[in-house]
Amino acid sequence: MKVTKEELEKEKKYLSKTLEVIKSLINEDEDSVQNRITEINEMKRYIWENNTELDDMEIASGMYDVNVNVSSTNKKIKYLQQLKKSLNSPYFGRIDFNSEEEIQKIYIGINGVSKDLHTYIYDWRTPIASLFYNYGIGPASYDSPLGKTDGTVELKRQYKIQGEHIERCFDSDLNIEDEYLQEVLSSSSSEKMVNIVNTIQKEQNEIIRNIIDKYLIVQGIAGSGKTSVALHRIAYLLYKEKDLTSKNVLIFSPNEVFSEYISNVLPDLGEDNVLETTFSDFSKTYIKDVKEIENFTSFVERYYKQKDVDEEYEKSTKYKLSNEFKKFLDCYISKLKHSLSFKAGIKINGRLTSKEELNQLLKRSNSFSIDHQLDFVTEYICNSYHIPLKQYEKMIKMNLKKLLNLDLDVWHIYEKIVTSNEFKKRAGLKQNEMFIKEKKLKYEDLLPILYLTFELNEYPYGNKIKHVIIDEAQDYTLLQLTMLKKIFKKASFTILGDINQTINPYYQYHNLNEINSIFDNQGKYIELLKTYRSSEEIIEFTNEILGIHNVCSVRKNNSIPVSVKEIQEEEVRQQLLEAIGQMRKNAIKRVAIITKSYTEAIELYELLKEEIKEISLVEERKKMANIVILPSYISKGLEFDGVIAYMKEDNLYEEKDKYLFYVVCTRAQHSLTILNQKNMTLERKRI
Repeated sequence: MKVTKEELEKEKKYLSKTLEVIKSLINEDEDSVQNRITEINEMKRYIWENNTELDDMEIASGMYDVNVNVSSTNKKIKYLQQLKKSLNSPYFGRIDFNSEEEIQKIYIGINGVSKDLHTYIYDWRTPIASLFYNYGIGPASYDSPLGKTDGTVELKRQYKIQGEHIERCFDSDLNIEDEYLQEVLSSSSSEKMVNIVNTIQKEQNEIIRNIIDKYLIVQGIAGSGKTSVALHRIAYLLYKEKDLTSKNVLIFSPNEVFSEYISNVLPDLGEDNVLETTFSDFSKTYIKDVKEIENFTSFVERYYKQKDVDEEYEKSTKYKLSNEFKKFLDCYISKLKHSLSFKAGIKINGRLTSKEELNQLLKRSNSFSIDHQLDFVTEYICNSYHIPLKQYEKMIKMNLKKLLNLDLDVWHIYEKIVTSNEFKKRAGLKQNEMFIKEKKLKYEDLLPILYLTFELNEYPYGNKIKHVIIDEAQDYTLLQLTMLKKIFKKASFTILGDINQTINPYYQYHNLNEINSIFDNQGKYIELLKTYRSSEEIIEFTNEILGIHNVCSVRKNNSIPVSVKEIQEEEVRQQLLEAIGQMRKNAIKRVAIITKSYTEAIELYELLKEEIKEISLVEERKKMANIVILPSYISKGLEFDGVIAYMKEDNLYEEKDKYLFYVVCTRAQHSLTILNQKNMTLERKRI
């Protein structure tokens, strides 16, 4: 509901006053920053010029003061940058909250602004700002540091402010005013993910602000905002928890393209980007004996590239990634540890420690790790013989390993396991598997080898990481998640995924809450069932791929039907240009041509690059143009105004590929064209 002219004039005056305050703070802070920089430079110069006359304590004290001042100044510079960014659009919402007969006018923005003990804008992460996301007009409450505060929301107002001017101002009784949300959803997508701070929904807000549950598992359908929620949750935790910094948070992303796509969100929210990695890159720290480790994307690509199915390989790979194989490994490791013993004693300085004594020490160690057991025996020997531990620990431990009755080389152990008759039987193979250590470690071998490495030696202790975000969790096995839980044993976890977007061809959850088992079922499981990405036409089509009906589309229909065409090979170039042209007529700005394989993506790029100058192959450059070509298995998590799903006639999506096809089609916001997927005859799995 539009506000009256009188109310609009009041709002313009408040905006003018707020901008005046922000500008005054900018001027003050610029002077303060400049003075601090001058002071820091003078302190450095003094220490440098007088270093010969100052003792070590005085130099150390002086450098400490410099570092403290530098840190404080950097924080001031960061706040100054936030203030300057606020000038364009200082706030987006207002709540009038009546509590104990006192009405507070709460203006809400990305950054808080205060001067002379008066708050002009409240940071969206403050407790009182939660009223904007959780309530309409009527009774409401929020949790403040003093406890629960009850009251009544008497006014809820939203703004669109650009360039220091109010473009729109209206009152709403809804969570986020429907008309405004539709306006945001109908806008063009961006090459980078943007923040959703002005349209956060109640169910999203509950996840973002949850500080009670240490472990959150979020099952969210395609387009439900899972990743946005995770990033806003990070921003909230960084604001809420004093001891948490960006260096204490780690995100596991599906691939580098996705990492680049989300790189702007936290800086837009006034926070530094956090640590980020993929599981394969993370693994490289702990597996040094190979030149290359296959990442998940390459593993999936290898699967879809194969023309003839090798049944033996399929069975072996499926078993290696299964929960049953983890049980087999656990049993094998347990037997290995129980049978471990020394086959001879060790002589040091002419004195013999018998094998019986060594074996007794081994049993006394009470450690789950063989490596720790050997540390215990080594330390005992050094103490008994009055030998400096730091100087001789490595040498004695190495000699003790040679005296063991077992070869503890992880590669040799893994080879014994997978080439054994027991593995053959459990995997259902016709003949024993051959395992040869190569320069490139395959993904299906990476996980068990990494697990053996940690279980036989020790898990690294990621004590600096206090919060872990795992995105696209449906493509992680329980074994992977178990390892991460043991490494970051004191950290809290936010795990997000969608079982309908599984692209791991060998592993699938029936329900994402199965992950809760690694947290002893202490995690909170939440479902996001609304999609904000795709139009109703696209949602209806994608539902049919999997035979699901539990998807609720928030975006209204746009009267652009999903187009399904069969084309000949000689028509590919012409049909793609026509499809792009039609999308341009429908005001579709960012278009993705998503192929089934990377080979197809390269072929199309070569075919179109001279004709369309703005086109880019996603893996060729990090910055995506308005028209991009990319293979299916790296499209997950991305979104585009329009999608053209292309596949060769001899490389169509089959029943086993239906989840991958679903992922491709759900990347589209407004328009979807399918080229060559003949007769949608995928088996329906009705839920």
